[in-house]
Amino acid sequence: MSESARGEGGRVWVPRNPGEKRATRSIPEAERFYFLEEWYPKYGNLVPRDIATRAIHRIVYQEKLGVDGQPAVYLDVTHIPRETLDRKLEGILEIYEKFCGVDPRVEPMKVFPAMHYTMGGIWVNGEDQATNVPVSTRRASANTSITGPTGSERTRWSPAFLAEGIAGPAAVKYAKNLEKGAEATPSAVFDSERKRQEEKNQKLISRDGSENPITIWRELGDLMTEHVTVTRINKNLEMADAKIRALQERYKKINLSDRTKWSNQTLNFARELENMIILARVVRARRAGPQ
Repeated sequence: MSESARGEGGRVWVPRNPGEKRATRSIPEAERFYFLEEWYPKYGNLVPRDIATRAIHRIVYQEKLGVDGQPAVYLDVTHIPRETLDRKLEGILEIYEKFCGVDPRVEPMKVFPAMHYTMGGIWVNGEDQATNVPVSTRRASANTSITGPTGSERTRWSPAFLAEGIAGPAAVKYAKNLEKGAEATPSAVFDSERKRQEEKNQKLISRDGSENPITIWRELGDLMTEHVTVTRINKNLEMADAKIRALQERYKKINLSDRTKWSNQTLNFARELENMIILARVVRARRAGPQ
């Protein structure tokens, strides 16, 4: 759901009783924990998203107060007049109703922070190499130290380069100046890689194990969300790594429900799951600061 729901007056809360079984709307105000409002009285539900995210993580994973024992809290807009909601938030409310089958104008929405992007990048240079030219005004060519449309390092690459049409022309310029192209690569290189990939696929299809890749995928997601996102504690990161390595071992025993070789989506998923597990260890490797 969009952050605009909080901006328009949405309130975030959970039942104070973790075992609450009553219908949401029947829970008295006194038994609702409006934790953003209590923890940050000056800003309430308008705290910045990073603060709200950490607060929700604390409620769910440390306080164990997630709705129905799940990683979710209520985002409540039911106190806002329907005509106001339809005028300002109709689009996102319709999305929630379509996917969840609940009208958020009547029942509070269940929400949880989503990891929809990552922060980072690689260093790139600028066409103007003068060191006394500010990075903000230097025209970048998006060259990096990685072989390809690359070169030296100077400024931080970001998707803005693509939007500004800078990286594309630089890549074209680089390609036109190459002495050799892909066609110069011996066909044996491609044949060898094709054989390696086919053998890998056949090995997965033929595997007769007891593990379900979907189960491993879910466990990996839950583990990473709790310990390797906005809240990182070094001892928990070590524990997470041990569990990821255990998932790697279990992956060797997966059994695919679809053993066909044509348009096998289960096989595609299994291939990507192996990459996810490897990447999970890389992401986890960044430790938290002094604790």
